[in-house]
Amino acid sequence: MSAPADRSTPWEEGRTSVRIRSSSSAPCGTAAERLTEDLIVEILSHVPAKSLYRFKCVSNHWLSLIHHPDHSKKLPQTLAGFFYTGTDVERLPKSALHFANVSGRSCPAIDTSFAFLLSHRQVDLLDCCGGLLLCRWHSVGGDECPYIVCNPAREEWVMLPEPSQAEARKVSIVRLGFDPAVSSHFYVFVLMDYVRRVSYTIAAVDVYSSETRRWVRKERGLNESIGHLGGQYQSTVFLKGCLHFIAYGSRPSPICVAAVDTEGKTSTTFCIPSYVPNGILQQSQGCLHYSSFQSEDGLVLRLVVNVVKDYETKDWMLKHTTKTKYLSGGIHFNGYRVIGVHPECDLIFFTAGRATEVMCYNMNSREVKVTSKLEDGGPPYLPYVPLYAELQSLLM
Repeated sequence: MSAPADRSTPWEEGRTSVRIRSSSSAPCGTAAERLTEDLIVEILSHVPAKSLYRFKCVSNHWLSLIHHPDHSKKLPQTLAGFFYTGTDVERLPKSALHFANVSGRSCPAIDTSFAFLLSHRQVDLLDCCGGLLLCRWHSVGGDECPYIVCNPAREEWVMLPEPSQAEARKVSIVRLGFDPAVSSHFYVFVLMDYVRRVSYTIAAVDVYSSETRRWVRKERGLNESIGHLGGQYQSTVFLKGCLHFIAYGSRPSPICVAAVDTEGKTSTTFCIPSYVPNGILQQSQGCLHYSSFQSEDGLVLRLVVNVVKDYETKDWMLKHTTKTKYLSGGIHFNGYRVIGVHPECDLIFFTAGRATEVMCYNMNSREVKVTSKLEDGGPPYLPYVPLYAELQSLLM
């Protein structure tokens, strides 16, 4: 007769890890029941994050394995929450970094003070991509403020060399590009404007590669007129080796998506559906998404989500739409804002009204729930997926 199934509760601190079955036991049950915990964890480490979270429903024992802190760092990670910056004029420093946990469970503590970095007067968070953060580090006793790329999950960091200065140029947008599923190397993109022009036309692009440890610059000619929208607050996506951002170009589609490759060249531009100033461009399930709340006569009426499923054709498709009254229980709010799309599933995160809470909308079940409280602060909200892998580029 087979042994009873393991009905133990999920892992709790102090509980000793137990094997499913020792090698000396008589073979019985299914093949999965005869696997050791180490082997199960090794198998689960190679599945996508979306599949991993489905496997938590197999049994209490598998749930225990996946949540055990000794195992979780080896397994694929999913969205933990959003970094955002708050400002208080009565506080020194005036700005402070916060983290909103939307995972529905406790996650490892996030050190928003960056105490693991060199002693500093202030750290400005510029971007977050693939589990790495791009920051501007301000020294305590001087004007030094280089770029730093760090991994808060492992408390590792590297200081980048300064890009060369360019006359008649000013830094407008600084972004990080990193995809751990493709490469262990990251890129930093610096988009520069013309100083003496009242426009956001991109004059040059600097790109830093952690592989070469050098900056390269691509100057743009007047016949390559492309501008950006939103400045440092606008959303960007690093996908297929390119940084994607909302831009303006030539007619008949002045508002478009521009993509800059790791050599600073504009590789493609394509139209965007129904541009809205508070809409965001993000990546989910390997596809570009553009999500926004749309208004009529000053009233926010609906949430609209578009997706590019075929990157070769660059065609946008309507993925989902719903009226805002279904998101707020019939109560009207001013100031709806999409803050993120879940990278692994069909979840939209948004704020409404005074933006004191992060709300989550499931596009499949059409259910809405509050996932996190917000402290003082505002956009941009930067999605964070922990990264526990060691990167040689951060060990210099």
